[in-house]
Amino acid sequence: MDKDTRPSRKYSPVKVSKDPKQLEAMQKVEENRISISRTLASNGKNGSSWLSFIRDPNDIEGRYHKKNTPAIVISGGSAKKLANEMSRNYSLAFHPKNMRGEPVYIMVHKEDYETYHSELNTLMTQNKNLHLVGWDGGKLTGFGASRAAALSFADSLPYKPDRVLMMDQDVVQTEGTRHTRPEIKSNISRIHNDGKKVIAGYGVGYPTRQEVPSPFSELEAPTASDFNSPAQQFVSIESPFRGRLSDGIYPAYMITGGEDMLMGLDLELVENGHNNSVLNERIIKKQLKGSADTPNRYWNESRVETLKELFESEKDTTFSFEGQTITLDELMKLFADRKWISKHPSAESYNTASCVIERVILRRNKLDKDKMITDKSIFNRL
Repeated sequence: MDKDTRPSRKYSPVKVSKDPKQLEAMQKVEENRISISRTLASNGKNGSSWLSFIRDPNDIEGRYHKKNTPAIVISGGSAKKLANEMSRNYSLAFHPKNMRGEPVYIMVHKEDYETYHSELNTLMTQNKNLHLVGWDGGKLTGFGASRAAALSFADSLPYKPDRVLMMDQDVVQTEGTRHTRPEIKSNISRIHNDGKKVIAGYGVGYPTRQEVPSPFSELEAPTASDFNSPAQQFVSIESPFRGRLSDGIYPAYMITGGEDMLMGLDLELVENGHNNSVLNERIIKKQLKGSADTPNRYWNESRVETLKELFESEKDTTFSFEGQTITLDELMKLFADRKWISKHPSAESYNTASCVIERVILRRNKLDKDKMITDKSIFNRL
């Protein structure tokens, strides 16, 4: 990795060898990550991990039923920006005005709940289908944990929806991905039913953000190579959302961005370089405008604590790097010396170290599909 390519490799700072001789060592890395995550999630509660949710006690759902399709929007540190965006226009795909009465749940970590409740209160009063949920997974945070929490929440809904929409907080409504269009509903049902896929994507996701396209404008179609990626950013997921000893389709122990990729590998969504679970459209994301949330305790404190504890348990993992045997700790020192990261130890280096570990986990699952770890659950252990 060089300094110029580091921004584009936020989730993939290294390339991992395809040598099958390393499979046993790779599996130990994954098993260790699962074990650490369970310890963090249990938070000292006699080894049993848990998830709980925070709701406004006056927020009732009696008007919803099984055929409702709620949207669950995973958010963090953007309460003021979301309030600003949703007050200005209806460009976001999950805006209550775009949902035709379907419920919208903004899913945030418990550390963000009060800030979001304060900022979104007026919007929730104006839009009775807009709801706020806080999730608590002990000391375990991260992207995989938040998606596992979203599916656990979906599983707990009293009206037992047949499916849910899950989307990122910056996804824009476009005509090609508008979930209320009859032909798009039909195509998503086809992927679920005829394609026998538990997850269906409304399009191909991209890391870059752009200006909101004009209504009914035609967008450039995804290229063939774009389909070599998991369903992400804007998806439909069918019930049951969890099973016995299962957190659902997302691995909660993939903390720093590998959860979508591992989910795609587990479900074998991509065949011969093409993901058959997504529609042939582009998912558009916008830059959210507005003030930053301060203090942002989830991102700056809880998330960093998770990353630090992961690093302390994984720092002695050994790698062969540039012909030398080196530990993860030494690798991060080398990255800092070469100015690829700012310094080590730091929140940035802990995050980068976790990304390295997750690249190893992904490589193992690509190389050894026949020997999947059968029990990957972190929260749903009973």
